[in-house]
Amino acid sequence: MTPAAYERLQIRTPLAIAAAAAWTAMIALSDDRKLVAFCNSDVWSALSLDRFVFAMTFASPARLAGEWMLMVAAMMTPMLAGAVGHVRARSLPRRRPRSLALFMIGYWAIWAACGVPIVLTMLALQLMQPSPIATIALVGTLVLVWQCSPAKQFCLNRCHDQPPLAAHGIGADMAALKYGATQGIWCCGTCWALMLIPLATQGGHLPVMAATSLFLIVERLDKPRRPAWDIRYPSSFARLLWFRLGLWRRPERTESIAG
Repeated sequence: MTPAAYERLQIRTPLAIAAAAAWTAMIALSDDRKLVAFCNSDVWSALSLDRFVFAMTFASPARLAGEWMLMVAAMMTPMLAGAVGHVRARSLPRRRPRSLALFMIGYWAIWAACGVPIVLTMLALQLMQPSPIATIALVGTLVLVWQCSPAKQFCLNRCHDQPPLAAHGIGADMAALKYGATQGIWCCGTCWALMLIPLATQGGHLPVMAATSLFLIVERLDKPRRPAWDIRYPSSFARLLWFRLGLWRRPERTESIAG
């Protein structure tokens, strides 16, 4: 194993373990019918204003927040490899655990704050459209518009930022915390609309969540490009898949021989 491969393993293994633990917890809670906030259709289906208070007593804000962060951990942790690798590479060995911890605090704090408007948006959509089909159609339209927008591409581009980080003193701590927060902001901007899809799904919540997570991961493989209105899909992954399946070939280089 090369040193670079070993370094990548050091980064990806803890992230994979954390994501697997979050997925395991969600599956276990779902099987035990304890994951009520996002997976129980009895709570959110046919939600109306007069049933909102009852729903909030059944799924308290604290429980909503806990399950939201569990959902985010399962879906977002695999996408942190690049940012975590940047913090590791720019931190002194003795400060590395501290810098990584501050980065994570900044990142998860933003996602915790973003959970409030995202969940409230989902509740508002269900209040306006009590029919599950109408809710899914409305969410699908919102997701499609955001996916094609320049703002989505702008946020996706900024997710690839790797700014210089201070190595010493309070400056290093603040730089790691700020980097985590900014990564959280651009990640929320990139993913918020797609996160509505599993929230809007009454049945099969976990499979839809897994599919959405996979899409977000492969979407992050694309290189930054100019923000514009466009039909956006994971083009890098599609080319790789087509190449592996033999459906696409790189054009052969031709040499012209001067007579």
